[in-house]
Amino acid sequence: MNNLAVMYHYVRKQEGWRGIFPLSPQDFSYQIDELSKTYDIISLDQMDTPRSKPWCVLTFDDGTKDQYTNAFEILKRKGVPAYFTVMSGPAVSGVVPMVHLVHSVLSFVPDEEIWEQICLKHDTTGIEEASIIYAYEPKRLRRYNKYMLNVKLTTEEATEILGSLFESLFPNKHQFIHDFYLTEQEIKHMYREGMTIGIHGHDHLSYFGDAQQFYDREIQPCREYLNKVLGFRSDWYTPAFGGGVQHKEMKEQLTPILIANGFKGAFSTVPKEVPHDRGFWIDRIDCAKLFHAR
Repeated sequence: MNNLAVMYHYVRKQEGWRGIFPLSPQDFSYQIDELSKTYDIISLDQMDTPRSKPWCVLTFDDGTKDQYTNAFEILKRKGVPAYFTVMSGPAVSGVVPMVHLVHSVLSFVPDEEIWEQICLKHDTTGIEEASIIYAYEPKRLRRYNKYMLNVKLTTEEATEILGSLFESLFPNKHQFIHDFYLTEQEIKHMYREGMTIGIHGHDHLSYFGDAQQFYDREIQPCREYLNKVLGFRSDWYTPAFGGGVQHKEMKEQLTPILIANGFKGAFSTVPKEVPHDRGFWIDRIDCAKLFHAR
């Protein structure tokens, strides 16, 4: 049996947030118990240690507050390690990444209203076929909106659509950032309790094709932020969106730069198990595809 890396995002009750698909704390706890029956759940630095059972690592993207208040508390109680990646942009620049503008606005604004604004300003030709990447969304307009905002439109174009809507929902952006993301104190606490802290990026950008420029803009600022918070250079990386549509080019072009800068490894969103002779890039299976919710 191969090893396993599991990908998590939100661990919380939905509580009105219609723009996200969270895993409940109860189901998260259940998954850990089920995984523990088959795998040794280990920290990243234990992956290359020989053992009698296959191993499993638990990975978290985005560094949202629920991961501290819910997932981390459950992990501590069960004595299980995990790997959390954070973004530096919200804390350093006071900027909410586009992915969370989308999640927030789509949670509380009707899809019809957002789609109308998009259609007034932008070409939506081919949207039915292109939006298939969001096939898990049962509602047609929700698929359309997510594709246009996350993929087709530029950051500036998407912000023009979402900015005023977000501000009307959350007028105090500083408070939103404090309440939505991990604080420096929480990151330190998680690290002291045995959690691995890694880099997710500065602004949660997909790979855009220039490896050195991408490293300088998206990875290095986050590494510097974590160095300031924790006092050492983090050496694990998980790219936003798994790299995006250029994920294959990212692996080919970015890997030499990561290795040259001392990174030990990075995580993809390719849904495969991890072979015993793992490479630099480690594939992950989404938690939603592990078990049926109880």
